[in-house]
Amino acid sequence: MVDSSLNSPDSLRRIFESEDPSSRNADIDDFAVDGCFLDRALDLAWLGAGSTHPNPLVGAVVVKDGRVLGAGYHKRFGEAHAEVIALDHAGHGAEGSTLYVTLEPCSHHGSTPPCVEHIVKCGVKRVVIPILDPDERVNGSGVQYLRDNGIAVDVGVGQERALLLNMKYLKKKLNLGPSVTLKMAVTLDGRIASHPGARDDITGVEARRMVHRLRAVHDAVAIGVNTFDIDSPKLDCRLVDDVESPVPVVFDSRLSFPGGHPWLSGRAPVIVAGRDAPVEKEKELTASGGRVVRCSLDESGVDIAGAIASVFGLGLESVLVEGGAKVFASFVRAGLWDGLYMFVSPSLFGARGVAVSSEAFDKNHLNAELAGVADVSGDVVLSFINKNTRRSMLERLA
Repeated sequence: MVDSSLNSPDSLRRIFESEDPSSRNADIDDFAVDGCFLDRALDLAWLGAGSTHPNPLVGAVVVKDGRVLGAGYHKRFGEAHAEVIALDHAGHGAEGSTLYVTLEPCSHHGSTPPCVEHIVKCGVKRVVIPILDPDERVNGSGVQYLRDNGIAVDVGVGQERALLLNMKYLKKKLNLGPSVTLKMAVTLDGRIASHPGARDDITGVEARRMVHRLRAVHDAVAIGVNTFDIDSPKLDCRLVDDVESPVPVVFDSRLSFPGGHPWLSGRAPVIVAGRDAPVEKEKELTASGGRVVRCSLDESGVDIAGAIASVFGLGLESVLVEGGAKVFASFVRAGLWDGLYMFVSPSLFGARGVAVSSEAFDKNHLNAELAGVADVSGDVVLSFINKNTRRSMLERLA
């Protein structure tokens, strides 16, 4: 996820002023150095959240002699790609440099010329990328073009963060279906509220801005009806400029969602998933502009697997699940998630606090692989990828 100092396109100073990682330890290996610079490119990529679709999020930095000479990210669909912006930023300094970019550079003519041609023209010596671009117009041809023109290309550094960055895009291109991302905000002692029924701002504003970027890259954002009743959330992207907010989804077994709520008449009307309610209640919601998907119930309430399948059946391709504890546990129990972001605040709620999950899961059941750790103005963001998702994606990207 994006670092807190990169929440504005005007705040790229850190990229240039931060210490050369290779100077911290004379024995540090090249892979660790590559990871540090690629992390900066991944941070930059998130600044395009909500503006690049159907293109992926991409960030790039140009490095020579341990110094970042240029940086850029894909700002908006149809505009210049990250590699071109970063190289133009570096100017003549790009000759003999290493280019770190979060996805394989394109090799085809589209809204913009092929990035690989510009990379060769600028005299780049080496390119480091985490993964190939599965777009049929690229899919290894970008790497091959660069190598054919004498540029060294290393693939594989930072794979997990890169997969999370463009989960929706990659799963669609790889024919792996829609994507599900879980997000929770917790205290150091694993609590999501100070006591039952409480609404607490656990993390700071910069961490919340990151959540809004997460929302901006998803088609829908989902919560349980208890979270809806307690928090009265907006589920929008108001902390990010000029992006559309996702479709709100409420898991509500009794269809208790109130008629007349603003979500019923918004740009993207709410989807309510449930079953145990009179037909008249369903008619009330649909007449007000909402959408209702009927699904079966299990011992915990709404059958999550059936409900999410019905939501995706409406044409949505990705959903961000924001809890609470019962919904979070349902998705983990079902193994129905691809990415997980845990926002951890340096605070304690104690014994009265509400636990992050309504059930206990060991590490084998959770099946999560750590992708990244970020400090965001005092809060810490842990990102994970589902091991099964990682395996299936990398098998098809090979």
